[in-house]
Amino acid sequence: MPRQLDASSIFDYLRPGMEIYTPGCAGHSLLFESWLSQAPERCAQLRFTGVHIPTVNCFDFAGLDSQTRQRTIFLSSDLRASWLAGKVDYLPMTYSGTWQWLVEQVRFDVALVQVAPPDANGECSLGVACDFTPAVWPQATRVLAHVNPRMPRTHGPSIPWSRIDAAVEHDSPLLRVPDPEPDASMDAVAANVAGLVDNGATLQLGLGRLQSAVLRVLHDRRNLRIHSGMVSDGLLGLIDANALAEDVDAVVAGVAIGTEALYAAVAERVRFRDVSHTHDHGVLRAIPKMTAINSALSVDLLGQINGEYLGGRQLSGVGGLPDFLRGARQAPGGRGIIALPAATPKGESRIVPMLPAGPVSLPRIDADCIVSDHGVADLRHLDVHERARAIIAIADPAHRESLERGWHELTRQL
Repeated sequence: MPRQLDASSIFDYLRPGMEIYTPGCAGHSLLFESWLSQAPERCAQLRFTGVHIPTVNCFDFAGLDSQTRQRTIFLSSDLRASWLAGKVDYLPMTYSGTWQWLVEQVRFDVALVQVAPPDANGECSLGVACDFTPAVWPQATRVLAHVNPRMPRTHGPSIPWSRIDAAVEHDSPLLRVPDPEPDASMDAVAANVAGLVDNGATLQLGLGRLQSAVLRVLHDRRNLRIHSGMVSDGLLGLIDANALAEDVDAVVAGVAIGTEALYAAVAERVRFRDVSHTHDHGVLRAIPKMTAINSALSVDLLGQINGEYLGGRQLSGVGGLPDFLRGARQAPGGRGIIALPAATPKGESRIVPMLPAGPVSLPRIDADCIVSDHGVADLRHLDVHERARAIIAIADPAHRESLERGWHELTRQL
C-alpha cells in the first residue's frame, strides 16, 4: 500500500544528488509543480529529466534553485534563462533514440507520475500520457504518484498500485492546450497538403497550427487512421465527420494534449502506446499509406529542413520528426511531407538557397515532399537541379528570381 504523500513529505524522497523523472505533455502534474515551487530551496542539487514539449510544458525546473538542473531533448524560450545560466543539459536526440537511452542507460532515483485512480485489478492507467513513462518507472528506485480523478482511464500502459511507493489523490486540472485559431496562410498550405491524402490513409501530425488546419480540411475523407506521437482537439472534428475507420485501433497515439472535450473522448477512441511502438521504424514502414505531415521553420534548395532554429536561436528539438519521416518514406504508398508557408508574415522567404551553417533537423537525403501555400514539390528521385527548380516553384513569387540566382551561385560551390 503506498504511503500518503503531501507538500511536505514529498521532500523526504528528494535528496541532493538525485535524478528525478518528470513526464511531459499532460503527464505533467500541476500539483507536483506547485509543491516544488513552494519550497524551491529543497530542490537544490536535484536534476529533473523529462521530454517537456515547447509551448506545452512551460515550467522551468532548473529555475527552482541556483543549484537545480534540467535535462531535456527540447530547448524552448521558457528554458532560456536557465540555459544561459548553464543549468540545462540539452540532448539532441530523436524520440526513438531517447526511448532507447532511457531503457538502456538511465536510472532514476524518483519518478514523479500522474495517473488515473486504480481499477478493479489494481492498475493505475497512465491516461493521456503514455509516451516515455513506461520506459522509466520499472527501473526507478521510487515512484511517487499524483492520483488524479480527472485523468481518464485509457486503453494503454498502466502502473500497478502495488509498485507506487507514495501517492496523493487530488482533483486537479490536466494541462489544457486548445487548438489555435485558423490562419489564412496555414489554411492555404493545408489545402495543398490535403491533395496528397487519400481515403484510407494513416496520418501522423505534430502539434500546432499546421495540424489543426490539415485536420479541418480532411472531414470529407473516409476510413482515415491515425498513428502519431500525439493527438489534439483536431481529432474531435474527424470523429464528428465520420472520417475515421471504425475498428478499435483506428487511432493510435502516445499522448493526447488538448481540452477537456478531447480528454473525455480519448478513453474509447484512442489506443495509447509508448514510444517503442509509435515511433518504431519497423512498425511505421509496415503501415500502408503512412502519411507523415510535419511543419518546418525553413527549407533550402537542397531539401534540407530546419525545424529548430529561428534568428540563430534554438527554439525546439527534432523530436519524432526523423522517425516519422523516414518510416513513412519506406511504407507502402507512404509519404513524408514537410509543410510551411512560403513566406513569413513580414514577407521574408522561408525557402532559402542554403540553410546557415549549423545543425539541420533533416538532411537532404530524407527529403520527400515539401508543400507550401503556393504548391507541392515532390522531390522523390529528382536530381539536385530538378529538386531546386521544384522547390523554387513553390516559393513566394516575390522571391523566386533571387532564389534562382542563389541556386546558380550555389552550384558553382558544390
